[in-house]
Amino acid sequence: MKRLFTVLIIAFCLVAGCGLGPSSYDDAIMDGASNLNTGKPEKALEDFNRAIKIKPDVAAGYLGRANTLNVMGRYEEAIEDYNTALEITPDRANAYINRGSAHSHLGEYEKAIADYEKGLELDPEIDDKPGFIDRLFSNEPNTDKGIRRHLEYLKHKVKEQSG
Repeated sequence: MKRLFTVLIIAFCLVAGCGLGPSSYDDAIMDGASNLNTGKPEKALEDFNRAIKIKPDVAAGYLGRANTLNVMGRYEEAIEDYNTALEITPDRANAYINRGSAHSHLGEYEKAIADYEKGLELDPEIDDKPGFIDRLFSNEPNTDKGIRRHLEYLKHKVKEQSG
């Protein structure tokens, strides 16, 4: 009987949210990622805003919101959130790469180049992660070639503009 009572108490705590399951912050992050990946950026934005409200000193919420804003074409706002995420955790390669994408969309090619180079310096294998490139460069040339290829394209574009 004691064992049954203990199992029931544990089950109740899990259902009631007594701290044994994922936190509400983790829920917000997971919900945001799910909504972003299933084409619901407005809902993802709400989820990441919720996460930031819960833990404003953790980079993941800002990074998720920045990625959502980037997908929505709100590049200036995305850059602000990437900056905040990088202030909190300066060694996040994906934040540099994603911020580079936002700069690229705005035609700020030199800033994009600097971000791509920093991201590749921090994680040389970031170019090889499946699905990463399709999400970032959907409206740019060479979309199937990866970050390094896009970086070379931007360097060529800057060179053309300057001379």
